[in-house]
Amino acid sequence: MSDAVLGVWGDVEAGAEPEFNEWYHREHVPQRVGMPGWRSGRRYRRVDRGRHRYVAIYELDSLACFDDPVYRDVLDRPTEWTRRMMPSFRNFVRASCRVRFVSGEVAGGFVATVRFDPPEGEREAVVRWIAGQALHDLRDRSGITRVQLLEADSGRSLTPTTEQQLRVGPDGRSAFVAIIEGTDRAAVEAALAESGIESGLAARQARDVEAGIYQLMFALTR
Repeated sequence: MSDAVLGVWGDVEAGAEPEFNEWYHREHVPQRVGMPGWRSGRRYRRVDRGRHRYVAIYELDSLACFDDPVYRDVLDRPTEWTRRMMPSFRNFVRASCRVRFVSGEVAGGFVATVRFDPPEGEREAVVRWIAGQALHDLRDRSGITRVQLLEADSGRSLTPTTEQQLRVGPDGRSAFVAIIEGTDRAAVEAALAESGIESGLAARQARDVEAGIYQLMFALTR
């Protein structure tokens, strides 16, 4: 089981999408998964409405992998193809996360991601509610393969790099991410609704709550 996850959400500049998608599966994900401690990389396309048409999810051994000199060198010395693609990112959100809660081991073909920032002073109360009441029993639902709660390390997520400087505007942030994975869209949508995460976060005055449903495009595992 991985102890760390990198989540990357975003859109693509109009006209750049075909090449952008080719770059992702031919160079970008293989490059990342080839680095020390990087176990897998998956890319999904959004199937409901909203911003952040794509999400990429990487599983790593630990948060220390984000500090590895090999990874830092890649971020600061991007390939020519990467240099060409970075300015095409739009609405970019990057979260280097520790896994706070996980149930299940199987990656799903469909995922729901819910990003949020709980109020100061209520972070642990919100974490306990999501890991317990909201997510804990969803793994037992038909069609649900895994549920996770991730907490971002803001220092690692927002560290300035050459790649970041090539993107248009500053990167977005996300303090926490809940992920529900399953075998089909209906199962994931039903589990998200049953969890009450979105309404529960609103009642707890969480900020920047953004949910989306995504379908797998491809996956690479070491």
